[in-house]
Amino acid sequence: MSELHQDLSLLRRLYTRESVQQARRAIDGLQRGESPIPEAASHAQQRLEARVFLALLEFRDIPTRFPLGISVVRPEPRGVSFAVESSERASEILFHLLPSCASDGEEVQGVPGLRITRRDRTAIELQVLGEPARLRLFGLPARLWRSAEARTLDKWIDPDSMQLCWRSSPRSWTQVEREHRAQWEDGNDRYAQVTQRGAWLSSGLLRRAGLLHTVANTFLLDGYRGAAFDVARLVLRSSHVHEQGPGPHNVVAALVDPVCGLPLLLKRFRGDTDESFGRDQQFVLGDVGNTAVLDFRASIERPPSRLAPELWQAILRRVPRTGFTSSLSPGVIAGLCGSGAPWSMRSRRLPAPASPDAGRAQQ
Repeated sequence: MSELHQDLSLLRRLYTRESVQQARRAIDGLQRGESPIPEAASHAQQRLEARVFLALLEFRDIPTRFPLGISVVRPEPRGVSFAVESSERASEILFHLLPSCASDGEEVQGVPGLRITRRDRTAIELQVLGEPARLRLFGLPARLWRSAEARTLDKWIDPDSMQLCWRSSPRSWTQVEREHRAQWEDGNDRYAQVTQRGAWLSSGLLRRAGLLHTVANTFLLDGYRGAAFDVARLVLRSSHVHEQGPGPHNVVAALVDPVCGLPLLLKRFRGDTDESFGRDQQFVLGDVGNTAVLDFRASIERPPSRLAPELWQAILRRVPRTGFTSSLSPGVIAGLCGSGAPWSMRSRRLPAPASPDAGRAQQ
C-alpha cells in the first residue's frame, strides 16, 4: 500500500471507526477522483439516510456507550451499514424506523415503505420497497435481532390500537403509507422541497457518525430538524466530558476537512474559545449553495443521574486522547468566521495513526 493510501485509510477510520483492514479495502477500491467517504448514489438513498439520522438523534431513551448507540459505520455508494451497540438500542431504532400507524390511519410513524428484507447471522437489511434505498444494521447475532423485534412489540406497541405496516404487508406498501407519502412528501410542497434539497447534510453525517466519538470527548448527542428561510436546518446538541480528552472543536475541524469532510463553511461561532472553562459553544456551518445549515451546540456537562456508574466508566475509557488536528484550535475556528473559505488544505495535518479506542481517560 502506498503512503497516500495508508494516510487515507487512517483518516477514513476517524470518520467510520472501521478496522484498519476494512478501511484499507475501501480506499483500495476507490475509483479515480472518488471521495474516501462516498456520497449516497441516489436521492432515494440520501432521503432514507437523512430520516435514519434524524431518528437516531430524536429518540434517545436508552443510555449508551457511544453517542448514538452506533459504534461503527460503513459507507458505500449504494447503501450504508452501521453497528448497533446493544439489543436494547436495536429495539429502539427498529421501533422508530419501521412504519406503523394508529387504528384511525391518519398518520404513519417511521419510514413509509421500509421493511426488513434480509437476515443473516449478525445483521438485518432494511429496504424501502420498490426503491434502491437500503440500510444494513449489524453487530448482533440473529437471535438478538429477533429479540429486538419482539421487544419492540412488547414494550412500545399496543396491538389493539396500532397497525404494523411492516408486519401486515411485508411485500407491498399499505394504502395508509401511500396516502401519507402523497400528503407529506409531495414534490410540489415547498417544505418538502427544502428538506429534500438539504437531505445531503444528514445523510453525510450518518456516513461519518464515527467521528462523533473518535475525535472528541462527546458522550451524548441529540437534536432535531427544521427549516427556515428556504434552508434545511439541523440542530445537533452534544454533551462533552469536562477536562478529559479533546473538545468539540475537533468535530468541527473534521467536518470542514477538505478530504473526508462535508462541503461546509463555518459561518458563525459563539462561546469562549478556551474550552477549559467548560462554557457552552455554538458553531453554525453552511454550504455555499445555502441549501442546509448545521447548528452544532456543545456543552460541557456531568453525566445524567440515571446513567449507571459502570456505563459512565466505559464511556470514559473510550474517550480519545487526541483530537482531529492540533492546528485547528477553537481560537483559529473563531477567526475563520466570515472568511468565506474552507480551512486550507496546506494547514491540515493528518491525524496520528492511533486506534479509536487507544485513549484511556483518567479514572
